[in-house]
Amino acid sequence: MADGTLMATVLELAREVRHRLVSKDTGCLTVEYIDDTVSIRFRDGTVATERTIFLSCFVRNPVDFRFESMEVRDPGNSGLGASLLIEAIEALDLKSLALSWEPYAEWRITSRMDPDIHNTFVREHLTTNVGQMRRLMRLAVSGSVALEPPRVLLTDEMEQIATAFDARNWREVLGVDHGKAHSEIKQAYRKLARRFHPDRWVTSGDMKMRDRIERTFQRVSHAYAELQRPSTTTLRLIAGTKPKHAIWKRMTSFVRRNK
Repeated sequence: MADGTLMATVLELAREVRHRLVSKDTGCLTVEYIDDTVSIRFRDGTVATERTIFLSCFVRNPVDFRFESMEVRDPGNSGLGASLLIEAIEALDLKSLALSWEPYAEWRITSRMDPDIHNTFVREHLTTNVGQMRRLMRLAVSGSVALEPPRVLLTDEMEQIATAFDARNWREVLGVDHGKAHSEIKQAYRKLARRFHPDRWVTSGDMKMRDRIERTFQRVSHAYAELQRPSTTTLRLIAGTKPKHAIWKRMTSFVRRNK
């Protein structure tokens, strides 16, 4: 795809796993697929899930994933961390690699450390050379290379979000219609938050673009927070069918009439 949309791909999943390992997080990463859901548990920077289950998560693109901090028992397999993630990447076959990279075909690669791939497009590396695509995957997961979506389309999207934000149209900021369920609003927020999270763009050399992306992330987060607030109508239903000051006014009138 060439629309600049960041999907929940194998690459994004691998990056998320690396982030949890490096941060030494403890909790559960729930990975949703079209037909099932898999849980990857972490404990103090190690994988607390069976090796076969962990490796199975990287043979297909997920629909979505989310991490939740929680207590996890000692898995008894200390040391299974970065090496297990590398094993998962090395186990990817040509078909899995192609499916993982396809959504990024029009994205630009930047790498000051590797002039051979710097300023090239992902589509130029979608070949039958499995080793080359695996290497690119390792570099992208480690953060040694940055992937930047089509600039014009990304800029247009940020401008649309900024316009909706200034108009205080929180649903339009997240790109959801009125009447959408809470779960759909949450999913739209997670998708945008993942795309515009500043940590994803820290390796980009364009400081102005990084600043715009950070502001966009803040706007998206603010819009989601506003949509989580209970409406005035909801608050009135909780307190009663009418505002408290109206109830107090009726009580006062009643007392006066009965003096």
